[in-house]
Amino acid sequence: MDLLTFGLGVFGLLVLPGPTNAVLALATSALTPGRCLTLVGAVVVAYQIMVLLVSGFASPIFHSHPEIAQAVKFLAATWVLALALKLWAPSQGGKAATVGPRELFVTTLLNPKAIIIGLAMVPSVGADAVPTMLVLLATTAATSALWLAFGRAIIGRRQEMPLFARRCGSAVLLVFCVMLTLSGLT
Repeated sequence: MDLLTFGLGVFGLLVLPGPTNAVLALATSALTPGRCLTLVGAVVVAYQIMVLLVSGFASPIFHSHPEIAQAVKFLAATWVLALALKLWAPSQGGKAATVGPRELFVTTLLNPKAIIIGLAMVPSVGADAVPTMLVLLATTAATSALWLAFGRAIIGRRQEMPLFARRCGSAVLLVFCVMLTLSGLT
């Protein structure tokens, strides 16, 4: 697979709605340039870590032990459920729950898209690892910026995420939780 095909494939996968993108869109309240870079950085680093780990080490384990891949899906579903509940819960002391770089990083680490990229798109880390990872970095940053812009268009410049947006985001995350759980059962 050449780098252009790889980049287009990764872009096509990462631009689709998913847990990371939902959290990115929800994390845009009180967005500053520094916070934007921190959020994009959290996604980029998490995808880089997971793709390298999966393509370099975990691929043989996942292929020979599918139950481990199922366990990862259930772990991801549990995390996404916890985020959904955090967003749904009423505000504590007048301050609503927010999602930040830490939640975004963990969500991305557990995102099945990273496993798909590592297993199917980057089958092994070899001599072409550096250019491949640079394309992944650029593509991940671009799709993250798109989802931040989408979230900003919906939430606006508010300092706190509106209750309706929090509840809708929570519902979306719950749908992803159910989908991850069902995919882990098959």
